[in-house]
Amino acid sequence: MQLFVQIHPQSGARIPQSFEGLADAMQGLAGMYFEMDGSFVWVDHSCSPPKQMDAMVYDCDGRLAYVEVKGHCSERQWQLLCRAMCELPLELDQGTPLSAKIDNLLRVHEVGLGNWITASQVAAQLACSDVRS
Repeated sequence: MQLFVQIHPQSGARIPQSFEGLADAMQGLAGMYFEMDGSFVWVDHSCSPPKQMDAMVYDCDGRLAYVEVKGHCSERQWQLLCRAMCELPLELDQGTPLSAKIDNLLRVHEVGLGNWITASQVAAQLACSDVRS
């Protein structure tokens, strides 16, 4: 599934993570290449074919303002990114759903469609896409 989305804070909320915190949390992940200019490329080689997420991170006043994501990403990548943005542990059990806490903090703008959806809705779409791959 091709994504072009922006991950924003819910209205009235702030994304808890800082730019530096997100970089620290994600730099050790397999296939991650994080630049300190805010861009990253992440290839999930556990998928066949591999899935690549390209992203740009924007911050303001010491916190993430939003993250723009493009490409073909796996449900696993999506969950890890959302967890890192919300300062949640990155350890995932097989099939661990995104928590209500993430949906309370983050909202997702589907750029090409102009829709606002939840992070859990994106995860569900990606899970269906991963099954078909």
